[in-house]
Amino acid sequence: MTVLIIGFTAIVLLMIVVVTDISKVFLVRRDLDATADGAVLAAANGLAAIYAQPAADGNAEFDPEQARRLTAEYLDQVAASNRFDGLDWSADVAGTTVTVRLTSSVDLPFEPPGRQGDADIASEAAAIVPIR
Repeated sequence: MTVLIIGFTAIVLLMIVVVTDISKVFLVRRDLDATADGAVLAAANGLAAIYAQPAADGNAEFDPEQARRLTAEYLDQVAASNRFDGLDWSADVAGTTVTVRLTSSVDLPFEPPGRQGDADIASEAAAIVPIR
């Protein structure tokens, strides 16, 4: 009976460790997704305001440097570098599509055996802005 109790206790503790680590990664990833969505919308809306042409036919080409500047301003505004460890980002433009990619690392509450105590996560968001 003692062996059975010790075995079940070990399984329950292992499940607590796994669920806690996965929950932390999930919550940080969700916050990173929301930040990437906000950054791409800020860049796309800013570019739409810059390149708005009332009588233009078709779509205007966006400047990648403007997209990067607008993305950096948004990330500074929401203090993303304070909320995410090792935050790295990129903003790219292909035609009228703006894509923002954020990467970060998450410190896990429990360190799995044989592995460092952090996990790398990434999030990507894209927006298409037609200028009419």
